[in-house]
Amino acid sequence: MKITEPGCYEISSERYHADPCETPSLSAGMINDILVAPAKCFQNSKRLNPEWCEPEGQDKFTIGSVAHVLFLEPDKFAAKVKIIEHDDYRTNAAKSARDLARASGKTPILMKQMDQIIAAQSAFTGHQFAANAFQGGKTEQSLFWKHAATGIWCRARPDFIHDSGAHINDYKTTSNANPQFFGKHAYDLGYHRRAAWYLEGYEAVFGKRPDRYWFINQEVKAPYLVSVCELTLQAIQAGQEENDRAAERFARCLVKRDWPGYRHPDKPDHDLAFQCDIPSWAYAQIDERL
Repeated sequence: MKITEPGCYEISSERYHADPCETPSLSAGMINDILVAPAKCFQNSKRLNPEWCEPEGQDKFTIGSVAHVLFLEPDKFAAKVKIIEHDDYRTNAAKSARDLARASGKTPILMKQMDQIIAAQSAFTGHQFAANAFQGGKTEQSLFWKHAATGIWCRARPDFIHDSGAHINDYKTTSNANPQFFGKHAYDLGYHRRAAWYLEGYEAVFGKRPDRYWFINQEVKAPYLVSVCELTLQAIQAGQEENDRAAERFARCLVKRDWPGYRHPDKPDHDLAFQCDIPSWAYAQIDERL
């Protein structure tokens, strides 16, 4: 069944990522692609690209994503993950167990890796603020709405929504959860756009805007440190402006059925040569060498 009415839906992650809207919809991940080049958005979309296929020989989830399932969807862990009772994949028995898990649609994970995830879970629950932030709400709710300016379908799947609507949580695993570096990390990965997109979706569906959008960051190596970070309103506004540009570009590509590569934003219908400069800091290094 297709999603034909805006709202909050309880559907599987598989159905959500397959894009169940009546016409192709835009997600936060697609925004990251389409702002770089619409062709990347098309190539990586299961709904848009008729030749799309799951990469072979790769697990559907990283270790961090397995932790995501265990923390946020523990009731679905057995259906999504298969623990391999081996230390590595060097034996034929381990390889066979891994391949059988993949064939059944599950993610294989070694026992020693599972031990790391259990330790990370203990560190997570030991962080009082983070643990409390995930109380009194629901996980993995799917939001669907229509973009106010373009009319395209939009979707988002927050990790956690508090029942009061006061805050949305986004659980992230990372190599470095130090808040000192989160701003750069957030910009590099488009988190300012993601937060703005999810806040817009909640407001479109429920008629009010959450007060907080928290990124719950956890390191993937011992001692599995946790930090809770919130982007500034200025960063969220910048993300909103980029999201609106992405929605316009997505709507235009849908109408024209054209998904171009690298083009100047002011000349989206033409392939052009680009004039590029070296970074400003490079000039200082050049002066120092001279």
